[in-house]
Amino acid sequence: MEESKMDLNDFTSAENKKMTTENDIPTFNPPIGDAPKVGVDGKSKKAQTFTPPTTSNMDPGCYYHPEERVVGHCARCGKNLCRYCCDSFGVTGGEYAGKMLCYDCTTKLVKDNVEELQKNHNYIHGQYTQCLVGCAIGGVIGFIWGLSGGIMGALLYMVLCAAIGGSASNFFHRFIAAIPGFFVSTGNMVISICVGLFKFIFCFFLYAIMALFETVKKILYYRNYMAQTADCLEKDSSALQCIRDRMEYSRVMNENRGMSLADLMNEGSELYNNSYARMVQEQGEEKAEAFVSRCTTQIAENGEIIRSFTA
Repeated sequence: MEESKMDLNDFTSAENKKMTTENDIPTFNPPIGDAPKVGVDGKSKKAQTFTPPTTSNMDPGCYYHPEERVVGHCARCGKNLCRYCCDSFGVTGGEYAGKMLCYDCTTKLVKDNVEELQKNHNYIHGQYTQCLVGCAIGGVIGFIWGLSGGIMGALLYMVLCAAIGGSASNFFHRFIAAIPGFFVSTGNMVISICVGLFKFIFCFFLYAIMALFETVKKILYYRNYMAQTADCLEKDSSALQCIRDRMEYSRVMNENRGMSLADLMNEGSELYNNSYARMVQEQGEEKAEAFVSRCTTQIAENGEIIRSFTA
């Protein structure tokens, strides 16, 4: 029995052929003739095709915590916010009720509140000064004017003229607008003069009484606004500091993963004087987050009170 022999050249040729076959790019050869029917029942159906999965354009991470998933956006600027930011900056009342404000917009809101309140207070102080000076000048003129009618007449004229001085612009605007109506033509000069004089006196006292009520109303409105906004800036500053401590707490905890809060609050540590960290330690993180959310709401509501002022 003869043994089959394969020399080295035959082995090398076979191996190269094998490698060439394995490395060839596969090609598709369509069937010749009628293509096979698709489907069990033999009826022609649309051949299945492969639909690649759609790639979702995922939002980038939270603006303040890039490693956290986005669950909301700032109602003012649209910044991406994670659940921690949404818990901290969720507003429960006022213009942004049910929405979130980011840290930057909350800080900007406090700054806007300060500027608006200072502008309104300056305006009110100016109006107070103008009103008091007008009342004083009008009162003196009225008192002198009414002296001929005795002390009671002098006091009456003093009050009316003081009211005119307190709301001088409104009084003179109305009175000047009414002047054309004082000139009437009845065909009789005496009657026309009497009618015009009556209108003059009537309008004078009517607009003086209206000015009196407007002066009192204006003073009460200004006093009420000043009382409402007396501690707005102090409350806003305190609330903003708590929010800043919340942001600092988040940064320190992210940078020191694995360390306990107690260690990070030791004397000399980064969270030693952090009010938010102290609140978390004493009351728990859930209550601390709720408090920060109330701070954000308070800033938003104070802003509405401040901007409600009408000159």
